[in-house]
Amino acid sequence: MKNILRLIRKIWKHKIVVLIGVVTMFLNVIFELIIPYQMKIIVDEALPAGDMPLLRGAAILMLFVAFGALIAALINNYCAQWISQNISAELRLDLFKKIQSLSMKKIDKFKSGRLITNCTNDVTQIRMFLMMLFRIILRAPLMLVGGLFMAIYTSRQLANIFWVLIPVLLVVVIIIIKKAFPLFERVQKKVDGINTVVHENVNSPRVVKSFVNMKFEQDRFDVENDGYRDVATKANRIFATLFPAIMIVTNIGYAGIMILGAKLLENGTLVSIVDGIQVANAGVLIAFFSYTMNIMFALIMAAMMMVFLSRAEVSAKRINEVLDTDIDLLNPDNPIAQDIMGNIKFDSVSFGYSSEGNEVLKDISFEINVGEKIGIIGSTGSGKSTLINLIPRLYDTTKGSVLIDGVKVEDYDLHTLRNAIGFVTQKPHVFSGNFITNISQGQKESSSEEIEKAAKIALADEYIVQKEDKYEEAVNQGGSNLSGGQKQRLSLARAVIRRPKILILDDSTSALDANSEELVMNGIRENFNESTVLLISQKVSSIIDSDKIIVLDNHGHLDGFGDHHTLLKTSKVYKEIFNSQYGIGGVYNG
Repeated sequence: MKNILRLIRKIWKHKIVVLIGVVTMFLNVIFELIIPYQMKIIVDEALPAGDMPLLRGAAILMLFVAFGALIAALINNYCAQWISQNISAELRLDLFKKIQSLSMKKIDKFKSGRLITNCTNDVTQIRMFLMMLFRIILRAPLMLVGGLFMAIYTSRQLANIFWVLIPVLLVVVIIIIKKAFPLFERVQKKVDGINTVVHENVNSPRVVKSFVNMKFEQDRFDVENDGYRDVATKANRIFATLFPAIMIVTNIGYAGIMILGAKLLENGTLVSIVDGIQVANAGVLIAFFSYTMNIMFALIMAAMMMVFLSRAEVSAKRINEVLDTDIDLLNPDNPIAQDIMGNIKFDSVSFGYSSEGNEVLKDISFEINVGEKIGIIGSTGSGKSTLINLIPRLYDTTKGSVLIDGVKVEDYDLHTLRNAIGFVTQKPHVFSGNFITNISQGQKESSSEEIEKAAKIALADEYIVQKEDKYEEAVNQGGSNLSGGQKQRLSLARAVIRRPKILILDDSTSALDANSEELVMNGIRENFNESTVLLISQKVSSIIDSDKIIVLDNHGHLDGFGDHHTLLKTSKVYKEIFNSQYGIGGVYNG
């Protein structure tokens, strides 16, 4: 309960709507409890005595009460919908903000499928619970207590049946809920699995289709889908026994009421004397049956409440796990927000993705001056991307320090630091929208001239101007209507429009032909001659003219740092890569 209670505290921000919802629900219950008692008055008092004024008065009151109950129910439902929708929207936003604030290491820990489930299915469970909170959960105890009170007020003798009926019903509900609760957590985990498979396939359709892996991926999904179905079916099967069990006990209770009522009629307890004639109190039985139905319905609602509560508690726990996750990349207490020039220094830097000592980078040291063009090369898995991820502080070092302009990156204001860095990732990321929104990407102040200039530097204008709507042409989610090279150039334009002091290109021209790559690099040299540029590449030809080249070996060590000619003499790894690309069938004119 503690997890769901923590989340529903948000409703107190909407006190007026909450108050209206509670008051109208309370009125609705009172109105519904008045109607059976008016039936008792009509059947047992007005009709036997032929008292037409009493009959009309009771009928008018019932009509008024029924209309009032309808109005109260409508207002209550509106308040329940309003609160549940608003709180769930706020919760989704809180989760989204928290996910954005988490480091890459924390996001890797949760997995994308889990985080998607948190923002969708888990929040939906909370929304449904909040809606039921006003429509059922608070209503059930009121109806139960009110129904018991009115039943006892109507007939104390008949009410003795509840001493047996209600404890039996409570035991049935508790047993079933106790068995079903653990399964709901497994249901949510199975949803994670389904979302993960779907997410991976939606993000990699070309890989799946090109390797003809549709059947394999279908089998993967089938396993997750079957797992979800089995657990959900088991949970719902247990829950499905709840209503028949309640109805069986309720019907037994009705039979008991009839038997007890018959005995009370026989001994003259449940009768009235009208004009000297003994008349059976049929109205008491009718009213008592109505109140019993109210009580049973309240117990059914309470059972439903327990189901919604158990599912919501599981979802709330999972949501709170994300919200409670420590943000390990925080601004320092006194962040430095000075202008960044572009000097970079790695001072004995080591880094590992886990705390188990499996380091990807080991004791890396080098210095880069403002305006230098730096190449980075090494075998696949040598830690090249990891190295550059430390500069904008996407990860914190395990040992040593990364300094920019003599200041540790941990001491910078994160916005200042990252705003001075243009980063083009190895895998280009394209967002739904159009070319303008993709290039500007948060730079709302960017003019059309700046957007077009950035596109020209990245050679993206070559295909953008050919589109029917030019820069306003729609771009599909993930850039599904663009080629790999077009997405790379669009990502590059997004980075250069920021005019960064440090420009990082993580193998971001791999999908371009040699001529296009040369044109892009020439454009960067011309327009960013005062910026520090770091280029990761698998091709020596892409970095051969760099001022300096960083070479990493297969074990995360710095194997060399210098220009091309120096490295041919001092770096074994660089020489091997160069010979593999130029030594056999290759031509080098440098």
